[in-house]
Amino acid sequence: IAALQGGIQALDKSVAEATEQRKAENVEYKELMSSDAAAKDILNFAKNRLHKFYNPKMYQAPAKKELTEQGRIAENMNGAALVQISAHQHREAPPPPPETWGAYQKKSDE
Repeated sequence: IAALQGGIQALDKSVAEATEQRKAENVEYKELMSSDAAAKDILNFAKNRLHKFYNPKMYQAPAKKELTEQGRIAENMNGAALVQISAHQHREAPPPPPETWGAYQKKSDE
């Protein structure tokens, strides 16, 4: 019975180690696949840009994006924006400083 319990404990330990290894490999694999997908997107973008210059028949124009209401307004105004800038407002001059006890005089050594 002791030998069986020792074998079960060893088996549990090996299963736990294998699980940790598989989890680590899975994380590494997912990172690799996401970076590969990003690299493929960049290569396809560059390839399309080259087609635009060297082989216009194979060029695929980017799909038009559906704009929101604010996006359509901005697009129709040619990118102009209505912005209120406080520096453009003409303000009155500030009032003079309050009256004090007079001009500063340096004490002389007497």
